[in-house]
Amino acid sequence: MTLLGDAAHPMLQYLAQGANMAIEDAVTLADLVERTEGDFAAAFQAYQEARYLRTARVQLTARFYGDVYHAAGATRDLRNSLLHGRDPQKAYEGMAWLYDGIA
Repeated sequence: MTLLGDAAHPMLQYLAQGANMAIEDAVTLADLVERTEGDFAAAFQAYQEARYLRTARVQLTARFYGDVYHAAGATRDLRNSLLHGRDPQKAYEGMAWLYDGIA
């Protein structure tokens, strides 16, 4: 047995990626079950290894964004200063690792 989606790696709301990570998990797991010709133990182990760093990065980034969104005082002022005048293209480029999908 293995877990996927929020059961495996619950996401905070700040990147809105809970459902996306579950879909990526399912696609990855299905591909690995096919590649291992139904060897579920091998597929489950490969799935865990394949998803570990990406899902951790999403979780940690969401946690960081929560801190940034709810900042106060000097942290809020620094955030506002750093993001002032940033155009949407720069914001998309900074998140390309997330929105470009999985290999």
